[in-house]
Amino acid sequence: MTTKAPLDKSLAELEDVVQKLRSDNSPVGIDAVYTHAVIIDYLRQISARLEALEQKLADQ
Repeated sequence: MTTKAPLDKSLAELEDVVQKLRSDNSPVGIDAVYTHAVIIDYLRQISARLEALEQKLADQ
């Protein structure tokens, strides 16, 4: 995994993600429910990690 910003990555660099989210049964080409669930899960993880970091800073 690179640290390059997602919007700076080419479609080829994101191909593994595209294949994971794609759906031939969807008019937009992705499984929207699954895609949103993945995004929300990542946001929850980021939020929990941020809270833990903020708590560590507050305890110092």
